[in-house]
Amino acid sequence: MVQRSQWSALTSDPDTAAEIVTRLPDIRRARVEGDRAALTFEERRRGSDLLSLVSMACTDTVDGDVEASSAMVIFWLKSGVGQVDDEPVRTGRPVLFRHDPQHVRWDGFQLDLMRIDRTVVEQVAAERGAWHPGPLEFQPRHIPEGPALAAWWLMVRSVAAEVLRGPEEVTAERERELTRFAAGGLLTAIPHWPVGQHEPRTAAAARFARAEGFLLDHATEQITVEDVATAAGLSVRGLQDAFRRHHGITPTTYLRRIRLLLAREALESGDDRSVGDVARDAGFVHLGRFAGSYRDEFGELPRETWQAARRL
Repeated sequence: MVQRSQWSALTSDPDTAAEIVTRLPDIRRARVEGDRAALTFEERRRGSDLLSLVSMACTDTVDGDVEASSAMVIFWLKSGVGQVDDEPVRTGRPVLFRHDPQHVRWDGFQLDLMRIDRTVVEQVAAERGAWHPGPLEFQPRHIPEGPALAAWWLMVRSVAAEVLRGPEEVTAERERELTRFAAGGLLTAIPHWPVGQHEPRTAAAARFARAEGFLLDHATEQITVEDVATAAGLSVRGLQDAFRRHHGITPTTYLRRIRLLLAREALESGDDRSVGDVARDAGFVHLGRFAGSYRDEFGELPRETWQAARRL
């Protein structure tokens, strides 16, 4: 069995806050800047050595050095300002730390962070890319957009639901399965290849990766399961089995949830499109079904999201 540990801390002392930050395995140095009278720092963690989630918030500045050696470490700002190696970070976009040291600075922020065991990621990448397991390179400073970003958030939602609200003790098999699922979400979001190859490799040798890539490339078009299977050189049955194995759901459900996340991002953007236009642009034909699926996924109707974005 695997124990998912849980830990939280709240402080207004900069030195204590810095010490808390450096308890993360990947943080080599940290300094917290701020007025003791106004500073609030909070951190929460839950998970195992294979897979864990961290939430951090600070009213002032955290400055530090990160070296992600044993895990793939990805963070995303929920609010505030951030920089990695003096490059600005966009709010709401996942950022993957390189294996070598990097400098980070976060100001008046809230962020979430995910740690995924590096060996598991390398094993899943090898299966998806049809190469031998080994160290990976990721496309530098790549920020996923569109369907690839939606695929990332789909993974995060599922992982967070289990890690944060699931049992404290799980079987080793289940924890590794969930870690593999998280690794797949990362690999879908950010182009990668074996160290020494020097350029992204196509997924031509791996049928599932080819199927997933085709589905995401054409997510807003009127594609069928048969189209995806043909593009990947799989039977429809083989495609269904592959998606259940890698994502736990059918390709049809996966495609619908990707489209829903694309629609939600567009509705939250506050642009000039109507709800109907957003739905059609995301690939939905039947607006009534779209509204029902959206409510089931997010707990509110699309028009409510649309209206809330215009009240900001």
